[in-house]
Amino acid sequence: MDTAPSLPTRPLAQRQSVSETVTSSTTCALVFAAGDMPPEPVTQRVVTSRLARNAYVVAADGGLAHAAALGIEPHLIVGDFDSVTPALLAEYPPSIIERHAVMKDELDLELALAAALRTGAREASVVGAFGDRFDQSLAAILIAARLTRSGLRCDLHGGGHSAWPLTAGMTLAPYLPVGTTVSVISLVEDAVVRGAGLVYPLADLGVPFGTGLGVSNAVARDDASVTCLAGLVAVVAEHLT
Repeated sequence: MDTAPSLPTRPLAQRQSVSETVTSSTTCALVFAAGDMPPEPVTQRVVTSRLARNAYVVAADGGLAHAAALGIEPHLIVGDFDSVTPALLAEYPPSIIERHAVMKDELDLELALAAALRTGAREASVVGAFGDRFDQSLAAILIAARLTRSGLRCDLHGGGHSAWPLTAGMTLAPYLPVGTTVSVISLVEDAVVRGAGLVYPLADLGVPFGTGLGVSNAVARDDASVTCLAGLVAVVAEHLT
């Protein structure tokens, strides 16, 4: 895997402002969620690639701490603010803060992705997507899958995991090191996938809903890819440590 350039790390007083980068041509978003950050090479690749495309940056509640640690100032901070520290939140102008009630129907990540959609984004990367709350991690994948069906292409990264929902016609070439465990999990009945560069071939394979077929494959070549031919699947990678 290519090595991405180093990310900026600055004290809060020297945060990198990105507020001037939102234009009518902004088509992607970078969301900081409150889960665990992925390994540094994954963070570097995802964040630098999105910032290079003038991504709309959203911090979802406690995800603000991750953005601040990288020296990145978001365009919007959204959530019920039950996990961000008041002192950190006070560092930012009220004009970029969107506060929601604690007793709400949506996850903070869900609100952040909705905000990205309002800007016209058609792609979104989430870092800090997964943590020690299995329920929220599972919900994050399903929220991203629902939005993928609606036309927003999502990738999620947190801790040792990355996930990409794919719907019919979408191909993923994730640039993962050889040996990385990759699973293809059907989220609907009658999903069909095709894979290349994997240890176990996926030749127009039907992946039934609620089965282990497709789990624990592995990357065999640098140019590995997965294509969803029908249905809706989640491709999940376990990063090498």
